[in-house]
Amino acid sequence: MANGWLHYRQSWLGAYYQNFIIGLLLALSLLPGAIAFSFIAGVSPTTSMISTSMMMIYISFFGARTLMVSAPSSGVSLVVVFITAAYSMEVLAATIIVMGIFQILLGYCNVAKAITWIPLPVVIGFMNALSYLLFVSQLKHILGHNIWTYGYAVLSFLIIWLIPRVTKRIPAPLVSIVILSMIAFLTHAKLQYVHDLAQIHVKIPVWRLPDLSGDTISFFQIAFWGAMLAIVATIQTSLTAQMMDQVTGTKSDKNKESRGQGVSNLLIGMFGGLAGSALVGQSKLNYKLGATTRLSTLITGVMMGLFVFVLEPIVGQIPMVVLATILIVVALNAFDRNTKQLIVQRRYFDFTLMALTFCLIVISKNLALGVLVGTACYYLFKGVGRS
Repeated sequence: MANGWLHYRQSWLGAYYQNFIIGLLLALSLLPGAIAFSFIAGVSPTTSMISTSMMMIYISFFGARTLMVSAPSSGVSLVVVFITAAYSMEVLAATIIVMGIFQILLGYCNVAKAITWIPLPVVIGFMNALSYLLFVSQLKHILGHNIWTYGYAVLSFLIIWLIPRVTKRIPAPLVSIVILSMIAFLTHAKLQYVHDLAQIHVKIPVWRLPDLSGDTISFFQIAFWGAMLAIVATIQTSLTAQMMDQVTGTKSDKNKESRGQGVSNLLIGMFGGLAGSALVGQSKLNYKLGATTRLSTLITGVMMGLFVFVLEPIVGQIPMVVLATILIVVALNAFDRNTKQLIVQRRYFDFTLMALTFCLIVISKNLALGVLVGTACYYLFKGVGRS
């Protein structure tokens, strides 16, 4: 117990200025995704930004994997959209609270061991389906519009491609948003903007239980969606934690991380926010920038909260096509490169299992279903093969 407390205390100490600056840069890198994922999930951009702030602050204290970044993600958002499309924000809040409870329970049920049971082909199919669904969801903001939209899409892709070749200290998506939003504002470009699709206003979240009196939804439906969110978020978080373990050369407690994520999402649900999970790209960025303590993620959360109030008038002026190009790049980067190896190495069973998982998720739009069925098929085949 004493050793655990000393280790936790040590994870806050040292290189204060360095971690403060990295926390600021990380907040800037999270800003484009926080805004873009809000439209996938069907919530206000300010709700997503405030939720990102809360998630980063909570996970700085409750998380087990130091330096790992958590916020509203593609996987969580692709599930949340089914809830917001059919029910009220009160139902979403209740679902996220249940999600948090499930994650806490999973943490006590040794979820770390359960995750290792998921075969690699199923994980690849899960990541590829996630990438595909995210990619397809953004095409509506680019295709079928005017020549201005196509021009801005090309410019945004070029900026995102060029900036990392000049400097890696400044997030390329942020540069794309700033430059193209300014040009669009000055030239009055005929584009679809954030304010055309959502009202931008800051509302301070209040701690309270969701009021479900006006909704016709059963507890079992809320439990179903909560369980699905918990499964998707836990898979994404555990895979990201494994990646961070490899990158940093240190081990982390996946069960404790699940409990920390659960507590964070439960608190966010109590405030009526948007749930989150670990993010691969931003977690890598935090480490590569040189972060060493929990202070970097705490500062990220605090700065994101300040951005909500400072940037409120500006967010509405961002062209939707720019946000779409950013998420398309995120989707392409999320595509699992191990897919090619399955073909090159002629691992036909693994490729078939990966394809089955991919197709199930894409057709059903149910990320958890694909993972569960794919895993069941794997062990059923292995069992038959042994008999």
